[in-house]
Amino acid sequence: MERTRGRQTLGYMMVFGAASLWGTLGVVSRNLYVGGLSAQAVVTLRASMAAALLLAALTVLRPATLRVRLRDIPLFAAYGLVSVAAFYLLYFLTIQHLSVAAAAVLMYTAPAFVAVAAALTLGEPLTQGKLLALTLTLAGCALVARAYEPSVFRGQLIGVLTGLGSGFTYGMYSIFGKHALKRYNPWTVQAYSLLFGAAPLVLFFGREAVRSLARSPEALPWLAYLALVTTLGAYGLYLSGLQVVEASHAALLSTVEPVVAALLGFWILEESLRLPQVIGILLVLGSAVILNAQRGEPAGAASRQAGVPPAGVGTECARRTPGGAP
Repeated sequence: MERTRGRQTLGYMMVFGAASLWGTLGVVSRNLYVGGLSAQAVVTLRASMAAALLLAALTVLRPATLRVRLRDIPLFAAYGLVSVAAFYLLYFLTIQHLSVAAAAVLMYTAPAFVAVAAALTLGEPLTQGKLLALTLTLAGCALVARAYEPSVFRGQLIGVLTGLGSGFTYGMYSIFGKHALKRYNPWTVQAYSLLFGAAPLVLFFGREAVRSLARSPEALPWLAYLALVTTLGAYGLYLSGLQVVEASHAALLSTVEPVVAALLGFWILEESLRLPQVIGILLVLGSAVILNAQRGEPAGAASRQAGVPPAGVGTECARRTPGGAP
């Protein structure tokens, strides 16, 4: 029992660590945008570089991890198309119509979608503690993103709809991941989700991305950070943690990202941090405490029964709060 609890604790720490790494995206994205790269170019280069690096590394070091059943290809295709490509595109459309803060609030409806989908497809119960944590999370994210300001949602129906779509597609990353992890290890899951996610981004924005990089070669170190740390590293941690953490819990824990983003914006970019935002940070952290108290049986039991080994250490809310794109 203690070993099981220890594995769960490690899983929660992995998810928390992944969200913390995602929280650095706003600072990095700000530097890239100032350097002349567009949001489309950044997300395309991030996804395509990460996919190419991971596929190349696995081909050389662990080729067996790239073997998948043909019947599972539709799952990976849906995973990448919905939770990488569609999410990036919907979020980009949202920030064209609404403020970044409003886009952040709508994108962080993701835990609500995950909680419902996990209850319907994974058998994860909607407990009172989980519903309380969800309420605190949504309220906290709204405060961190300053949704209380009247100008945040200014009569843009299309932006609201695409924002809700970004929340749904972002949330489905946990759901698709949970199903894929029943049969494959985290690196296999990440490799194929990135492959199928990067392909349409390259198709639509590849030429612009190459031109942008040619004009700003000094951006390469920052892009390498996005690909290696905030994509391969962070998603590797998240998927590894997802093996033993409920999908709904993981989605809620990932909302620590805007907290990290807001704090980094305050410390590094000298952005203001108002009292309602501080309250929002405390609400998000409070929801994490509630989730920790609500832990039940390991969410990865089904995965281990299916032959997936236990978790090992293994696409932006400042990017979603002012300063970046997912």
